[in-house]
Amino acid sequence: MKMTEQMKNGFLKKVELQAEINRLKHAEGSRSPEEWSMIAASHMGHLMEAVLIKDKEVMEKELLHVEAPLLELYSEISTGENGTQNKLSHKGEKEC
Repeated sequence: MKMTEQMKNGFLKKVELQAEINRLKHAEGSRSPEEWSMIAASHMGHLMEAVLIKDKEVMEKELLHVEAPLLELYSEISTGENGTQNKLSHKGEKEC
């Protein structure tokens, strides 16, 4: 099934909402890129478990719990020290 624009926008909205919930729930200030990566990785394990047992409800929950920290990580690495957006380089990036 091809992802429609509506599906993509709905998913991104849910990720944004999850990130906001995380900020309200864990208002500890900013985290390092390593911390954001570890949080996403730990939830990836939960996501894999949900996939193996074919629990779609848990899959969606964990997918959002993986993506929200990745959104925060992207924000962290793309924002300069003065709050302006860095231009991220894609040099050396390999195709998957």
